[in-house]
Amino acid sequence: MTTAHTSEHRFHLVISTIRPPEHIERCLESIRRASVPVFVTVVEQRPEPDAFPFLQDLIDAGHAEHVHEPGVRGVSRGRNRGLAVLRGDIVAFPDDDCWFDDGVLELLSERFDEQGLDGAAIPCRAADDSGTMLRWQRRPSRVTSWRVPRTIVAAGIFLRRELIEQNGVFDVALGTGSATPFGSGEENDLVIRALRNGARIHYMPDTTVRHGDFRHDGMTDETLAKVLRYNRGFGRVLRKHRLRGQAAYWIARSVAAVFVARARRDRDGLRFQRAQLRGRWQGWHGLDEDGVRHPFDPTTAPHVA
Repeated sequence: MTTAHTSEHRFHLVISTIRPPEHIERCLESIRRASVPVFVTVVEQRPEPDAFPFLQDLIDAGHAEHVHEPGVRGVSRGRNRGLAVLRGDIVAFPDDDCWFDDGVLELLSERFDEQGLDGAAIPCRAADDSGTMLRWQRRPSRVTSWRVPRTIVAAGIFLRRELIEQNGVFDVALGTGSATPFGSGEENDLVIRALRNGARIHYMPDTTVRHGDFRHDGMTDETLAKVLRYNRGFGRVLRKHRLRGQAAYWIARSVAAVFVARARRDRDGLRFQRAQLRGRWQGWHGLDEDGVRHPFDPTTAPHVA
Protein backbone atom coordinates (compact mmCIF):
# COMPACT_ATOMS: atom_id res chain seq x y z
CA MET A 1 0.00 0.00 0.00
CA THR A 2 1.29 3.42 -0.96
CA THR A 3 0.48 6.40 1.25
CA ALA A 4 -1.19 9.20 -0.69
CA HIS A 5 0.66 12.40 -1.34
CA THR A 6 0.30 15.25 1.11
CA SER A 7 -1.89 18.04 -0.27
CA GLU A 8 -2.99 21.50 0.69
CA HIS A 9 -6.55 20.60 -0.29
CA ARG A 10 -9.08 20.05 2.46
CA PHE A 11 -11.57 18.06 0.35
CA HIS A 12 -10.94 15.62 -2.47
CA LEU A 13 -14.17 15.01 -4.41
CA VAL A 14 -14.13 12.00 -6.74
CA ILE A 15 -16.84 11.95 -9.43
CA SER A 16 -17.26 8.92 -11.69
CA THR A 17 -19.44 9.65 -14.71
CA ILE A 18 -20.59 8.07 -17.93
CA ARG A 19 -23.37 10.55 -18.75
CA PRO A 20 -23.24 13.76 -20.82
CA PRO A 21 -20.95 16.31 -19.14
CA GLU A 22 -23.74 18.81 -18.49
CA HIS A 23 -24.62 16.68 -15.46
CA ILE A 24 -21.50 17.82 -13.57
CA GLU A 25 -22.00 21.57 -14.11
CA ARG A 26 -23.89 22.29 -10.89
CA CYS A 27 -21.39 20.32 -8.82
CA LEU A 28 -18.46 22.20 -10.34
CA GLU A 29 -20.18 25.54 -9.75
CA SER A 30 -20.72 24.72 -6.07
CA ILE A 31 -17.04 23.77 -5.80
CA ARG A 32 -16.00 27.09 -7.35
CA ARG A 33 -18.05 28.95 -4.72
CA ALA A 34 -16.59 27.06 -1.74
CA SER A 35 -14.26 28.98 0.57
CA VAL A 36 -12.41 25.84 1.71
CA PRO A 37 -9.76 24.19 -0.51
CA VAL A 38 -11.31 21.56 -2.79
CA PHE A 39 -9.73 19.28 -5.39
CA VAL A 40 -12.03 17.40 -7.77
CA THR A 41 -11.19 14.33 -9.83
CA VAL A 42 -13.60 13.60 -12.68
CA VAL A 43 -13.26 10.07 -14.02
CA GLU A 44 -15.08 9.99 -17.35
CA GLN A 45 -16.08 6.62 -18.82
CA ARG A 46 -17.57 7.99 -22.04
CA PRO A 47 -15.90 7.11 -25.37
CA GLU A 48 -14.84 10.73 -25.88
CA PRO A 49 -13.43 13.07 -23.19
CA ASP A 50 -16.38 15.45 -23.35
CA ALA A 51 -16.16 16.68 -19.74
CA PHE A 52 -12.69 18.20 -20.03
CA PRO A 53 -13.81 21.71 -21.14
CA PHE A 54 -16.21 21.94 -18.20
CA LEU A 55 -13.39 21.85 -15.66
CA GLN A 56 -10.56 23.43 -17.67
CA ASP A 57 -10.39 26.49 -15.39
CA LEU A 58 -10.16 24.32 -12.27
CA ILE A 59 -7.42 22.23 -13.86
CA ASP A 60 -5.48 25.35 -14.82
CA ALA A 61 -5.79 26.59 -11.21
CA GLY A 62 -4.50 23.27 -9.83
CA HIS A 63 -7.84 22.34 -8.28
CA ALA A 64 -8.96 19.51 -10.57
CA GLU A 65 -7.93 16.66 -12.82
CA HIS A 66 -9.73 14.89 -15.63
CA VAL A 67 -9.19 11.15 -16.05
CA HIS A 68 -10.50 9.60 -19.25
CA GLU A 69 -11.11 5.87 -18.81
CA PRO A 70 -13.39 4.72 -21.64
CA GLY A 71 -12.46 1.09 -21.00
CA VAL A 72 -13.52 1.26 -17.35
CA ARG A 73 -17.13 0.47 -16.50
CA GLY A 74 -18.98 0.76 -13.23
CA VAL A 75 -19.16 3.49 -10.62
CA SER A 76 -16.97 1.57 -8.16
CA ARG A 77 -14.19 1.10 -10.70
CA GLY A 78 -14.43 4.75 -11.69
CA ARG A 79 -14.17 5.96 -8.11
CA ASN A 80 -11.28 3.61 -7.40
CA ARG A 81 -9.43 5.03 -10.38
CA GLY A 82 -9.96 8.52 -8.95
CA LEU A 83 -8.57 7.37 -5.61
CA ALA A 84 -5.25 6.26 -7.09
CA VAL A 85 -3.68 9.43 -5.68
CA LEU A 86 -5.51 11.09 -2.78
CA ARG A 87 -5.42 14.88 -2.98
CA GLY A 88 -7.00 16.05 0.26
CA ASP A 89 -7.62 15.39 3.93
CA ILE A 90 -11.31 14.50 3.51
CA VAL A 91 -12.56 12.37 0.60
CA ALA A 92 -16.12 12.40 -0.81
CA PHE A 93 -17.95 10.80 -3.74
CA PRO A 94 -20.75 13.00 -5.12
CA ASP A 95 -22.77 11.66 -8.04
CA ASP A 96 -22.33 13.51 -11.31
CA ASP A 97 -25.66 15.32 -10.82
CA CYS A 98 -25.04 16.31 -7.19
CA TRP A 99 -24.09 19.71 -5.81
CA PHE A 100 -23.58 21.47 -2.48
CA ASP A 101 -25.50 24.39 -1.06
CA ASP A 102 -23.32 27.32 -0.03
CA GLY A 103 -21.66 26.71 3.32
CA VAL A 104 -22.07 22.92 3.47
CA LEU A 105 -18.41 22.05 2.88
CA GLU A 106 -17.34 24.80 5.26
CA LEU A 107 -19.65 23.45 7.98
CA LEU A 108 -18.39 19.91 7.52
CA SER A 109 -14.79 21.10 7.67
CA GLU A 110 -15.48 22.77 11.02
CA ARG A 111 -17.22 19.72 12.44
CA PHE A 112 -14.42 17.36 11.46
CA ASP A 113 -12.03 19.49 13.48
CA GLU A 114 -14.31 20.33 16.42
CA GLN A 115 -15.61 16.78 16.91
CA GLY A 116 -12.48 14.87 15.95
CA LEU A 117 -14.37 12.79 13.40
CA ASP A 118 -13.08 10.05 11.11
CA GLY A 119 -16.08 10.49 8.86
CA ALA A 120 -19.40 12.22 8.36
CA ALA A 121 -22.63 11.15 6.67
CA ILE A 122 -25.33 13.52 5.45
CA PRO A 123 -28.65 12.91 3.67
CA CYS A 124 -29.12 13.30 -0.06
CA ARG A 125 -32.14 15.40 -1.10
CA ALA A 126 -33.53 17.04 -4.22
CA ALA A 127 -33.42 20.81 -4.59
CA ASP A 128 -36.95 21.17 -3.14
CA ASP A 129 -36.19 18.73 -0.27
CA SER A 130 -38.56 16.15 -1.76
CA GLY A 131 -38.05 12.64 -3.01
CA THR A 132 -35.20 11.55 -0.77
CA MET A 133 -33.32 8.41 -1.72
CA LEU A 134 -33.76 6.70 1.65
CA ARG A 135 -36.10 6.81 4.60
CA TRP A 136 -33.57 8.87 6.49
CA GLN A 137 -33.06 8.68 10.23
CA ARG A 138 -34.32 11.96 11.70
CA ARG A 139 -31.92 12.47 14.58
CA PRO A 140 -28.15 12.90 14.54
CA SER A 141 -26.26 9.86 15.75
CA ARG A 142 -23.08 7.91 15.57
CA VAL A 143 -23.17 5.57 12.57
CA THR A 144 -23.26 1.85 13.40
CA SER A 145 -23.72 -1.13 11.09
CA TRP A 146 -27.40 -1.28 12.16
CA ARG A 147 -27.86 2.38 11.26
CA VAL A 148 -26.05 2.23 7.91
CA PRO A 149 -29.22 1.56 5.84
CA ARG A 150 -30.84 4.76 7.18
CA THR A 151 -27.79 7.02 7.26
CA ILE A 152 -25.44 6.15 4.40
CA VAL A 153 -25.49 6.94 0.70
CA ALA A 154 -22.35 7.26 -1.42
CA ALA A 155 -22.95 10.89 -2.38
CA GLY A 156 -23.29 11.89 1.28
CA ILE A 157 -20.25 10.30 2.91
CA PHE A 158 -17.07 12.19 3.80
CA LEU A 159 -14.12 10.12 5.03
CA ARG A 160 -10.69 10.98 6.33
CA ARG A 161 -7.96 10.08 3.87
CA GLU A 162 -6.51 7.70 6.44
CA LEU A 163 -9.70 5.60 6.40
CA ILE A 164 -9.32 5.00 2.67
CA GLU A 165 -5.66 4.12 3.09
CA GLN A 166 -6.34 1.73 5.97
CA ASN A 167 -9.64 0.13 4.94
CA GLY A 168 -9.44 -0.01 1.17
CA VAL A 169 -11.47 1.32 -1.71
CA PHE A 170 -14.77 0.18 -3.26
CA ASP A 171 -15.64 -3.44 -3.96
CA VAL A 172 -15.94 -3.53 -7.76
CA ALA A 173 -18.48 -6.36 -7.58
CA LEU A 174 -20.94 -3.86 -6.10
CA GLY A 175 -22.61 -0.77 -7.52
CA THR A 176 -24.14 0.63 -10.68
CA GLY A 177 -22.50 -0.72 -13.81
CA SER A 178 -20.58 -3.42 -11.96
CA ALA A 179 -21.58 -6.14 -14.47
CA THR A 180 -22.89 -8.21 -11.55
CA PRO A 181 -26.46 -8.58 -10.23
CA PHE A 182 -25.53 -6.42 -7.22
CA GLY A 183 -26.38 -2.85 -8.23
CA SER A 184 -25.70 -1.03 -4.96
CA GLY A 185 -24.12 -1.37 -1.54
CA GLU A 186 -20.57 -0.34 -2.37
CA GLU A 187 -20.72 2.58 0.06
CA ASN A 188 -22.30 0.44 2.81
CA ASP A 189 -19.51 -2.08 2.44
CA LEU A 190 -16.84 0.61 2.60
CA VAL A 191 -18.36 2.20 5.71
CA ILE A 192 -18.92 -1.11 7.53
CA ARG A 193 -15.27 -2.04 6.96
CA ALA A 194 -14.22 1.28 8.48
CA LEU A 195 -16.61 0.89 11.43
CA ARG A 196 -15.23 -2.56 12.20
CA ASN A 197 -11.79 -1.01 12.45
CA GLY A 198 -13.01 1.54 14.99
CA ALA A 199 -13.85 4.52 12.77
CA ARG A 200 -15.93 7.29 14.35
CA ILE A 201 -18.48 8.42 11.76
CA HIS A 202 -21.36 10.76 12.61
CA TYR A 203 -24.67 11.17 10.80
CA MET A 204 -25.78 14.81 10.44
CA PRO A 205 -29.36 15.26 9.20
CA ASP A 206 -29.29 19.05 9.55
CA THR A 207 -27.38 19.47 6.29
CA THR A 208 -27.55 17.79 2.91
CA VAL A 209 -25.98 17.11 -0.47
CA ARG A 210 -28.31 18.06 -3.30
CA HIS A 211 -29.22 15.63 -6.05
CA GLY A 212 -31.14 15.68 -9.30
CA ASP A 213 -34.84 14.83 -9.36
CA PHE A 214 -35.59 11.50 -7.63
CA ARG A 215 -39.10 11.16 -8.98
CA HIS A 216 -39.94 8.39 -11.44
CA ASP A 217 -42.80 7.66 -13.82
CA GLY A 218 -44.72 5.18 -11.71
CA MET A 219 -43.96 1.55 -10.95
CA THR A 220 -42.53 0.68 -14.37
CA ASP A 221 -40.60 -2.46 -15.24
CA GLU A 222 -37.45 -0.31 -15.30
CA THR A 223 -38.16 0.96 -11.78
CA LEU A 224 -38.76 -2.56 -10.49
CA ALA A 225 -35.55 -3.81 -12.12
CA LYS A 226 -33.65 -1.05 -10.30
CA VAL A 227 -35.30 -1.99 -6.99
CA LEU A 228 -34.18 -5.58 -7.55
CA ARG A 229 -30.59 -4.60 -8.38
CA TYR A 230 -30.28 -2.23 -5.43
CA ASN A 231 -31.69 -4.70 -2.93
CA ARG A 232 -29.53 -7.53 -4.25
CA GLY A 233 -26.55 -5.30 -3.51
CA PHE A 234 -27.91 -4.62 -0.02
CA GLY A 235 -28.36 -8.33 0.65
CA ARG A 236 -24.91 -9.14 -0.68
CA VAL A 237 -23.26 -6.65 1.70
CA LEU A 238 -25.13 -8.17 4.66
CA ARG A 239 -23.88 -11.61 3.60
CA LYS A 240 -20.35 -10.39 2.97
CA HIS A 241 -20.11 -9.09 6.54
CA ARG A 242 -22.07 -12.04 8.01
CA LEU A 243 -24.75 -9.75 9.45
CA ARG A 244 -27.34 -12.51 9.90
CA GLY A 245 -29.45 -10.66 12.44
CA GLN A 246 -29.75 -7.63 10.18
CA ALA A 247 -30.54 -9.79 7.16
CA ALA A 248 -33.35 -11.51 9.08
CA TYR A 249 -34.70 -8.14 10.21
CA TRP A 250 -34.75 -6.50 6.77
CA ILE A 251 -36.17 -9.56 5.03
CA ALA A 252 -38.87 -9.87 7.71
CA ARG A 253 -39.73 -6.18 7.21
CA SER A 254 -40.17 -6.82 3.51
CA VAL A 255 -42.40 -9.84 4.16
CA ALA A 256 -44.58 -7.73 6.46
CA ALA A 257 -44.69 -4.91 3.89
CA VAL A 258 -45.90 -7.36 1.22
CA PHE A 259 -48.82 -8.41 3.42
CA VAL A 260 -49.69 -4.79 4.24
CA ALA A 261 -49.68 -3.77 0.57
CA ARG A 262 -51.84 -6.77 -0.30
CA ALA A 263 -54.34 -5.96 2.47
CA ARG A 264 -54.56 -2.38 1.21
CA ARG A 265 -54.98 -3.59 -2.37
CA ASP A 266 -52.10 -1.32 -3.31
CA ARG A 267 -51.05 -2.83 -6.62
CA ASP A 268 -47.96 -0.66 -7.18
CA GLY A 269 -46.94 -0.94 -3.55
CA LEU A 270 -47.26 -4.72 -3.74
CA ARG A 271 -45.07 -4.90 -6.85
CA PHE A 272 -42.47 -2.68 -5.17
CA GLN A 273 -42.43 -4.67 -1.92
CA ARG A 274 -42.22 -8.00 -3.73
CA ALA A 275 -39.27 -6.74 -5.77
CA GLN A 276 -37.57 -5.46 -2.62
CA LEU A 277 -38.11 -8.77 -0.81
CA ARG A 278 -36.92 -10.81 -3.78
CA GLY A 279 -33.84 -8.63 -4.19
CA ARG A 280 -32.82 -8.87 -0.53
CA TRP A 281 -33.33 -12.63 -0.53
CA GLN A 282 -31.36 -13.09 -3.76
CA GLY A 283 -28.56 -10.83 -2.55
CA TRP A 284 -28.18 -12.73 0.71
CA HIS A 285 -27.94 -16.01 -1.21
CA GLY A 286 -25.72 -14.57 -3.95
CA LEU A 287 -28.27 -15.18 -6.71
CA ASP A 288 -28.77 -13.33 -9.97
CA GLU A 289 -32.09 -12.35 -11.55
CA ASP A 290 -32.59 -15.92 -12.80
CA GLY A 291 -31.94 -17.46 -9.40
CA VAL A 292 -28.49 -18.72 -10.42
CA ARG A 293 -25.71 -18.42 -7.88
CA HIS A 294 -23.21 -15.71 -8.82
CA PRO A 295 -19.48 -15.97 -7.96
CA PHE A 296 -19.19 -14.44 -4.52
CA ASP A 297 -16.08 -13.67 -2.51
CA PRO A 298 -16.94 -12.48 1.02
CA THR A 299 -13.32 -11.53 1.68
CA THR A 300 -13.14 -8.91 -1.08
CA ALA A 301 -11.68 -5.71 0.36
CA PRO A 302 -9.46 -3.95 -2.17
CA HIS A 303 -6.90 -1.40 -1.03
CA VAL A 304 -5.31 1.67 -2.53
CA ALA A 305 -2.41 0.55 -4.69
